[in-house]
Amino acid sequence: MMKRMTKAGGVACVVTGLAAGFSGLAAREIRLTPRSDWFAVLQGSGLAPGDEVVLGKGTYTDGRMLSMSHRGTQEHPIVIRGEGAVFRRPDARQNSINLVGVQHLVLKDLEITGGDTAIRISKGNGFSAKFVTLEALHIHHVGGEGVTCNHVGNTYEGMHFLKNHIHHTGGHGEGFYLGGNHAKAIFHSSIVELNYIHHLNGPKVSQGDGIELKHGSWGNIVRNNVIHDTKYPGIIVYGTRGKPRNVITGNRIWNTGDQGIQAAADAEITGNRILYPAADGIHSKIHQGAEPGNLLIRDNWIRVRKGSRGLRINKPPKGYSGPVVLDGNRLEHEDGGVALRVAPGKGLAIRGNRGMGRVEGMQLGVRQWDGSAGLTDVDAEIRHPALK
Repeated sequence: MMKRMTKAGGVACVVTGLAAGFSGLAAREIRLTPRSDWFAVLQGSGLAPGDEVVLGKGTYTDGRMLSMSHRGTQEHPIVIRGEGAVFRRPDARQNSINLVGVQHLVLKDLEITGGDTAIRISKGNGFSAKFVTLEALHIHHVGGEGVTCNHVGNTYEGMHFLKNHIHHTGGHGEGFYLGGNHAKAIFHSSIVELNYIHHLNGPKVSQGDGIELKHGSWGNIVRNNVIHDTKYPGIIVYGTRGKPRNVITGNRIWNTGDQGIQAAADAEITGNRILYPAADGIHSKIHQGAEPGNLLIRDNWIRVRKGSRGLRINKPPKGYSGPVVLDGNRLEHEDGGVALRVAPGKGLAIRGNRGMGRVEGMQLGVRQWDGSAGLTDVDAEIRHPALK
């Protein structure tokens, strides 16, 4: 191992050479402080595969637009991590961090506040942005969304967003905005898990979804997230346009200003726990051309009260676009209102659902719906590892 001191903006930073691991070059550990010229290190594409940048304790602030374009490899990703580091943009004229054409890049253990969107990920410099990991970031009190992957023409692949804490956004206000409207950007084969997302419902927030997967995005896993106090749905997915379904599983969602989960089509929605949404617990309806169908809704627990429904499926005028399976869900309406609303149609299968409340839209047998099962313990259902 080799260590040397370099001058960055007149202030020393530590660069440590690690063992050679690619193309005969040595990866580096670069240690920075707020007094270093950290902006020059992070800006642009100067980091090489295998490099690790460690941002020491303190507040990092700069009024310039910060755009990173670093590209690692699968075997040697580039890592940028904090040890008590806070990125605080002085104004909302720019995003806090722009990741432009980055690949095989890891950002972790950073606090990000101020600015417009906290992290905007886009293509650039002839490269699509893909294989990006965001881990254990604390994003809060920003002027826009938490994380966006919606750059027109970008195909986002292999993204992994885990253990992030996102709250008090502004503007459109989504926690994660993934994919583009009308499939103009595609987000696929990625994982969003164990994130804690809340209070996306401030007075200046116009939308405020927790996690939004746009139309055409496919093959993603959204699991074990905790989401509450959003203005729009906790999780919303559209359709995959014939690609593999999105999986929405094991999430805990409560106090949303709209649906708990909204899914147009092409999704497996299993094992989620939803408490007191302002609208429906789970709602499937036409959205941006995606029509309800190709849905598996299984083993979810939903508790609603007056003015809300537990589970609602809107049948399109021409019928369901594919199979719709409602299996083993626990749907509880505290006031005895509508626990399940669904219309008969080809491809619809209903079995083993139970709870408390009424059914609208069709007659169901006892093997399809038992509305006398009563209420369960809320605390037991909402407990979740992301809250630890």
